[in-house]
Amino acid sequence: MVSQSDFAVQVADAYERLHDLVYLRTHPLTELLAPSPNEPLKKQARHIHQILLDLVAELDPGPQARAFSVEWRRHRLMQLRYVDGLSAQAVADHLSVSLRHYYRLQEAAVADVAGILWHRYIVRPAQVSGGHPQEEAEEGRLALFRSEAARMARADRYARLREVTDGVVAVLKKVLVQHNLDVQLQLAEELPAVSVGQGLLRQALLATLGYLVERARDATLRVSAETQDSAVLLTVAVEPPAALRVTSSEEVTQHLSTVAEFALLSGTQISPIRTEERVAGFALRFPPVERTVLVVDDNEDMLQLFTRYLTPHNYQVLVASKAQDAIEKAARFQPSVITLDLMMPQQDGWDLLQVLQNRADTRQIPVMVCSVLQQRELALSLGATAFLEKPITEGVLLTALKALGVP
Repeated sequence: MVSQSDFAVQVADAYERLHDLVYLRTHPLTELLAPSPNEPLKKQARHIHQILLDLVAELDPGPQARAFSVEWRRHRLMQLRYVDGLSAQAVADHLSVSLRHYYRLQEAAVADVAGILWHRYIVRPAQVSGGHPQEEAEEGRLALFRSEAARMARADRYARLREVTDGVVAVLKKVLVQHNLDVQLQLAEELPAVSVGQGLLRQALLATLGYLVERARDATLRVSAETQDSAVLLTVAVEPPAALRVTSSEEVTQHLSTVAEFALLSGTQISPIRTEERVAGFALRFPPVERTVLVVDDNEDMLQLFTRYLTPHNYQVLVASKAQDAIEKAARFQPSVITLDLMMPQQDGWDLLQVLQNRADTRQIPVMVCSVLQQRELALSLGATAFLEKPITEGVLLTALKALGVP
């Protein structure tokens, strides 16, 4: 059996060649982590590749993590280096550290990941061998679920509750008709976005609504949402509760374990609403989007760069490449701050800055001018709140946002 230290070396090597699927076909990890030695080598390589990618997503500490904390640095380094494929120097620049410090952080991060893999694929299988088949099957189901959900969480981080709810109800329309269930939506107007990716939110709603719809007949499914203490509270319940069939405690426990996984991954508080022996509904409390940045730049590369900088820090990033689009989004979404490029075609940043300052619905939004032009004093005198000279690193941008009270 491979030692834990040798295993860690193998994990580090596999990450360095993560996107070389030919190399991974004969990698030592393939024999240790592949589900079956009888699978074609090409398929085994893709399986190892996906395991390593998914584990990076699992490291995401979520929106509650403090920027530049140990957990945040570990995930950010692994994401930039091995998923985004940036060079060591580029990652060091993103993290605002020296190259020497980067290598120390990299070694520690990969060692942590190797430890997780060691216990998941080497230690745990040895412990559960000979265990109860049903328990092993449930553990395998949850492991697969975590992997799929982590992949969704990596894709996006924000969603509009009304839009997702309407889509989920449409998906369930056929079974609603079959079970003679009426749906009453009571969603407050102008609900804010929530800090949960659209894909993950959709699956969480399907899990909770689907549980109720499958077990109810001749009843009303009531879905209501409102803001409560800056959070968004969604309640789904069947009325009357007696319309729900009673299910076994094992079935309820298994379903609630899946719901609990959604809550853990999304930062959502999900609580079952119990009536006697039934689970008659669910209350879901979603974290609100507290920080939105509108990035205004006619350069598509800059829009993508700022999005990559800010999204991992739980900022909702809106982008605009034209002045009129920027004005409309600023007025509609009321971002926490606007980053503004000066050199834009048609209507340049100077004109746009004046428009934003003169409109009653946008003049209170801080504007951070980001430009290659060295005109800090002029920008500030014309109403800009801050000025950053391009090129701009991730650390510089985050520090500037923190100085504006948008940490």
